Amino acid sequence: MLAAPPPDPSIPAALRMRREPKQQRTLEVARKIEQATLDLLAEQGFFALNTNAIAERAGVGIKSLYHLYPNKEAIICRLATAWLQAVRAAQQELREQDLDWPQTLAVFDQALDTLDESFSGHGPLWQAMDLIPALQQLEAAHEREQIAFWSERLRHFGCRWPDADLVALVMYFYRTADVAKQCAKENGAAGPRMWQLHRNWLQQLLGAAITEAEPARILHTLMPSGH
Repeated sequence: MLAAPPPDPSIPAALRMRREPKQQRTLEVARKIEQATLDLLAEQGFFALNTNAIAERAGVGIKSLYHLYPNKEAIICRLATAWLQAVRAAQQELREQDLDWPQTLAVFDQALDTLDESFSGHGPLWQAMDLIPALQQLEAAHEREQIAFWSERLRHFGCRWPDADLVALVMYFYRTADVAKQCAKENGAAGPRMWQLHRNWLQQLLGAAITEAEPARILHTLMPSGH
């Protein structure tokens, strides 16, 4: 598991850890609880998840779980916050590297794959967040951060689109990439090919936006003649 994120004052008190683990033994208990939560989310979904099942899977007593977390939603919140922190760190590294646009996309894609391994796949985690009203604001804030980051990167590479058009493009890029990657993961052996096709399309689309200043011309550039 990744390092625990610092406390976030914007998170509702009911979704915060009761105690920040400091000793190695307590950190290990928290790690087991969080990994068990991820595993059960992937296997059973949010509605079947409960603290007793989490404690049993983690191999810890239920009192130990409640010593750290008030409820299952707080565990999910902790995991989501750690994920967001890791994504921000990966994006900061991108800013510090001398990469072109295709390299930037490839390196970030690899960083997300690495995070997926740490989090047993973030899809079930974000699906659970959608079902927790108090965390929907956190997800919305994350999307705003992603739109700001990728808009800044495209400007860095030379995109001259008007702000409104650029934001619409980046939102399409962000949302479709997330959906396509999760769908690919659910399609077994065919998944990697499915994702590669979509990723190549996104690379081509945003690459065209970098070189073409007029958004209206992109369709004529990318669509076959006669369409």
